[in-house]
This record gives sequence, structure tokens and C-alpha cells, in this order.
Amino acid sequence: MDKVKTLFDALQEGFADIAGVAHCSAFPKRRDDIRLPAVLIDLVEIEPGRDPGTGELALTTHWEARILFSDQEPQWHGWALVQQAMSWLYNHHWSEINIGRANIKQATPDHFSPELQGHSIWLLEWTHAVRVGDNLWSGEDAIPSIINVGWGDGSYSDSGAADELSI
Repeated sequence: MDKVKTLFDALQEGFADIAGVAHCSAFPKRRDDIRLPAVLIDLVEIEPGRDPGTGELALTTHWEARILFSDQEPQWHGWALVQQAMSWLYNHHWSEINIGRANIKQATPDHFSPELQGHSIWLLEWTHAVRVGDNLWSGEDAIPSIINVGWGDGSYSDSGAADELSI
């Protein structure tokens, strides 16, 4: 299972369900006509995450969504869409497939897209922690049922009670 693709599909479906969003997709690679308001999603970086000690590969995925709406609309309509998108991100995670809650970085007006002049654009940035692979601690006999606790140099003396716990 491709976790990043699964996450993208969930993000696209979730943003598309926000009231008022007419179009939601990946950022187009060519000039396409899209209906506004629109949410355009882009995966901008994947970096190693903190090793969970489970044998899984931990990744931090960096995402951007550009929320576009007509500058003929009242500005607060755009603010409401940004707020709804942030709220949706905050309230969704997929722990059953090892995708955590979004860590929202910021939402800010995006004035750096000259090809989109005449539109209002907000840039929403966040990260998601994703773990890929099998957890070596899951399954039968993965977690030990007996442990030895003690202090010393690690050598064991023959006390005649090999199976007894010494503390």
C-alpha cells in the first residue's frame, strides 16, 4: 500500500467535501480551467522522520494547499474556506494505517503566483507523519512475556536457580 497516495486521496476527498469548494485536485501541471473556489494540493517534500523503533520507515511529508477564490467574492468567504480546511486537517488522522494528525504550520495569503492574478489565494502548509513498512512488534510472540531485571556487570553466576528472577 502506498501510504502517501492513500493520504493524498484522503486529503483530496476531505477538502472536496468542504461546503462551497467547487474543485479539489492536485496542482495542475498545465493550464486547465477549474471552477472556483478551488483547493489545489501539492506534496512538496518528504524527509526522514523520527525512528519509532518498530522497524518501520518514519517519514515526514510536507504538504501545501492553495485555496483559490474569485477576488469578486468578499474576502471573508476565503477566510471561511481557509478556516474550514484547517479545521478538517486538525480533526482527521488515520492511526489504523499509521498516518498521524496534521501539524499545521501556517495559512497565509499567497501573492507569489502571477499566473493567478485576479484571484485571491491562500497558502496552507502542514506536515503529516507517516510510517511505512511492517511493525516488528506486531503479531504473535513479538513482545517478550518474561524479562530479567537486575544490576551488575551482565554476567550470571550459577546459583542453582537459573529460572528465578533476581533483583
